[in-house]
Amino acid sequence: MQLELLTSRGFSGAGRPHPREARGVKTRVDRPAARRVLAAGLGAAILAAAAPAMAQSAPGPAAPQEEPQANPAQPVPAQAAAPADEAALMPDPWSRVNRHFYALSTALDHAVIAPVIHVYIHVVPPPIQTGLTNAVNNLSEPRTAANDILQGRFRHAGTAAERFAINSTVGLAGLIDVASKSGIERHESDFGETLGKYGVTSGPYIFVPLAGPSSLRDGIGQLVDIFADPIGLGVGGLNTTFGQVRAGVTVTQERANANDQLKALNGEFTDPYAAIRSAYSQQRAAQIDEARGHAPNAVQNLPDFGLEPQAPAQDQPEAQPQAPIPPESPPQPEVQPQSPRP
Repeated sequence: MQLELLTSRGFSGAGRPHPREARGVKTRVDRPAARRVLAAGLGAAILAAAAPAMAQSAPGPAAPQEEPQANPAQPVPAQAAAPADEAALMPDPWSRVNRHFYALSTALDHAVIAPVIHVYIHVVPPPIQTGLTNAVNNLSEPRTAANDILQGRFRHAGTAAERFAINSTVGLAGLIDVASKSGIERHESDFGETLGKYGVTSGPYIFVPLAGPSSLRDGIGQLVDIFADPIGLGVGGLNTTFGQVRAGVTVTQERANANDQLKALNGEFTDPYAAIRSAYSQQRAAQIDEARGHAPNAVQNLPDFGLEPQAPAQDQPEAQPQAPIPPESPPQPEVQPQSPRP
């Protein structure tokens, strides 16, 4: 079970931003944990870039001036939006144990896994690496389609099935992503997302050694995805040569794809564990919101917090330009009319 879990999730040795665990932006990512770590690193980088703007928009001490009148057309104050942002962060009651597991994973990655991956990256040509990534992704399409059906997203399920059919045939067993080149974009769904759509909360945040970030709900979802994987059930699991080759290729290629992001994450953040926890929490929340039918770019529609209230532009009277006042002319001496001489 442990090896198959490692296969499905990949390896993460580093950890959707900064020690304050600020909120982040979300994007769609692959469900294996190495892809989750990849997206968490990218999300953390975006959060770090956005941190100065967030700090500038934070409300400061109260000014002695009069409080402006409330206007229904004005943005919501930052204090009113904070609880919703905090709710997106997964609880971490096992923080001490999780941090130990994270430190262990990082040490093993630096000592053993990263050197092997670096050799693999420099020896194997990039086109072959791309083909292996495409093949691994293609094998996950049936699982994606199954979860889409469980979520009631039948159009997404049809897209995943169409991609699998095209790439498995025209794409030479998935080595070439012909579907994406034809405009059929890839997406992923997992059983943890399915549980979240129907109201199951994330539960405590968990960092799994040599597997990466997860939660109690997502961990259960991963086990279901492993044992109910259509490809594994139809072709063979780890007890077959196919399953063992698939496991090795998945782990190696996912870790290779995440190599640059993991380097940047370790070098740019003082607390990578907090960064990956924050990014992963909000990334999963965004994915579940999308599964529930919410707009994927809803975070882009948030108001600008911390700005001083201003009256609407239409209520402001237009300022009339004032005509310049001519300079006063000096007083002219009064001329007395002369009487005519007799």
